[in-house]
This record gives sequence, structure tokens and C-alpha cells, in this order.
Amino acid sequence: MYGTLGRMRPKAGKRDELVALMTEPPTGDAAKGYRGGYLLKADEGDDIVVAVMYEDKDAYFAMVHDPKTDENFGKIVALLEGEPAWTDGEWLGPI
Repeated sequence: MYGTLGRMRPKAGKRDELVALMTEPPTGDAAKGYRGGYLLKADEGDDIVVAVMYEDKDAYFAMVHDPKTDENFGKIVALLEGEPAWTDGEWLGPI
């Protein structure tokens, strides 16, 4: 599996709106190979950490380059204090 971890800081009062937007299931090309995801509300501040998993690197990059993903990302960034920090890579398995 392949995917990403992202850490983001919502603007004041926007956390619930961000969570609602991010928990919508992927559609179209972004749904192909989707294995699942999680949101974590960090203990410190209102930071949100997202984990997203795809079947393989090709499916993940198809999602990244889907125009719908760009549209959704614009909505997400509008709710944030700044750009998210992303770490892409291969999921090695559950621990």
C-alpha cells in the first residue's frame, strides 16, 4: 500500500468544517484503489493529522492528479492557517 500522512492546523473555529470536508468519501478517479483513511485530533492545539492509504503508488498518484482532488484541496486550504505538511510513502503494514 502507498499513501500519505498530513498535518494541518485549522483556522480558529474551522476544525469541525475541516473534519466534515475531509471525511467525505473519494469519488471518481480518486476512489480507484482507495483503501481507507483516518483523522486524528492532536492533543496539542487543534491540529489535525490525516492518514490516507491507497492500493499502490499508481492509484495514489492518480488521486493526487485528479482535478476533483485539486478542487477539494482548495477548499481544505481555505480552512487552514497555512499549507499542510505531507509525508508520502509506502505503508509497510500494521504494527
